[in-house]
Amino acid sequence: MPDVDTTTRRFLDALDAWLRGQRVQDLVGREELSEILRELREDEAFWTRARPEFEAAWARVEARLRAEERAIRDLISDEAYQRILDLVEAVEPDPEAVRAFLRSPAVEQSLGQVLYTGIYEFMRKADLLGKVVDRMPVIGPIRKKIMGVLKDELEPLLEGQIKAFLGGFSGHAVERLIQHVLAPEHRDGFRAARRRLAEHVLQRPVRTLLPDAEATARLRDGAWQALRQAAFRDEAEWLRWAFEDHGEVTLERWAWQPKERARDVMARALERFLGAGEGWTLRPGAGG
Repeated sequence: MPDVDTTTRRFLDALDAWLRGQRVQDLVGREELSEILRELREDEAFWTRARPEFEAAWARVEARLRAEERAIRDLISDEAYQRILDLVEAVEPDPEAVRAFLRSPAVEQSLGQVLYTGIYEFMRKADLLGKVVDRMPVIGPIRKKIMGVLKDELEPLLEGQIKAFLGGFSGHAVERLIQHVLAPEHRDGFRAARRRLAEHVLQRPVRTLLPDAEATARLRDGAWQALRQAAFRDEAEWLRWAFEDHGEVTLERWAWQPKERARDVMARALERFLGAGEGWTLRPGAGG
């Protein structure tokens, strides 16, 4: 590696030290930042230029992922793999979130359909009608006739009655399911289930985890709109909160302290700029 000019290195060190001592609000004010964000979102020329680059970058990443046959497990270290599994297993779901999800109409309808299928299949396989007819003093064609009539008349009636019953029972079934999921005695079982799910996901090829092209196109468009639009309903209020909490904090608290090699890389980049035509007159020690 070429040596870095001493003057350039001192300049970089001085700039680094100065920046670390600056407070966030000394570098940019809340109103200024809000105005900068507004100007950025309204700069149609910038977004028009950036959209093709964004889509091209998205396409490259998506193509790479769709061609990736290795599993996530093969891409991460053993230590990271175990930490992910331990984290997924240890994180308990929020009870209110569980209740909100399981009480949704879609879950209630799905549970009602599962219960209906189970009840109907039981009645069909148990052949309750056949057992009743077997006790009747009829044989041969008469028995078949009776069975056909019972099947045609009773099964639709039973189907309607079962669905009517489940229409009022599904809500109670959901409440019982919530109690089961959140019960302390079942916690270990669900922890083990979450770990098995994480193992399954991490051991699948990366390409199989991606949704279809239509879904990823919607994700891409949604991500682009999120970049263009304000992230929060009351952005000014969030900025006020952020500056009240962090405006007095200096960059030293957030900045990484680079080691010698990283500082050399930054100094070489600065030296190349100062040695180029654009930066020659700005180099440290330049006269005039």
